[in-house]
Amino acid sequence: MSSPAVAASSTTRSIVWFRKALRVHDNPALLAGIKGNAVSASQPVFVLDPWFCKPSRVGSNRMRFLLESLRDLDASLRSVGSSLLVLHGEPRVVLPRACKSWDVNLVTWEHDIEPYAKVRDLAVRGALERAGVECTSVSGHTLYDVDEVLKKCKGPPPTTYQGFFENCRVYGRARGGDGGA
Repeated sequence: MSSPAVAASSTTRSIVWFRKALRVHDNPALLAGIKGNAVSASQPVFVLDPWFCKPSRVGSNRMRFLLESLRDLDASLRSVGSSLLVLHGEPRVVLPRACKSWDVNLVTWEHDIEPYAKVRDLAVRGALERAGVECTSVSGHTLYDVDEVLKKCKGPPPTTYQGFFENCRVYGRARGGDGGA
């Protein structure tokens, strides 16, 4: 799910856009944002998207849990010499602005399959690529990449656990089943 390199450069400054996987360990988007000798700096960010922050979408307990999770993530990042920056606004606006301000040329995030997320991610990818920023989206919060599973289905996708289990033989080993992603 990586876009072609928009601009070749000798060093890469990246943003790792945290969304659902608010953890440092076993985080494919984080690994994609820091791997390789060409990455000179990486800034972890979380975007408080106004679409999600509406009281009709998120209650006080859920928001409290999110804020506690962000504090925990920041503490985990600080323990390895980094920190979390929380941005507020529409991701398609604030991420390109941050990339321009910080001279970033790579943004990584975890692939999301929810309807709003698909539309949002397409808009973010378009805005970033127009700004000359490479985008990498990786699968990570499900055992199998849902899009890949749907491609491999012959006919409709399984709707029962038994059907899913039978198809697992076709899909191969689950993410992390071999000790890695």
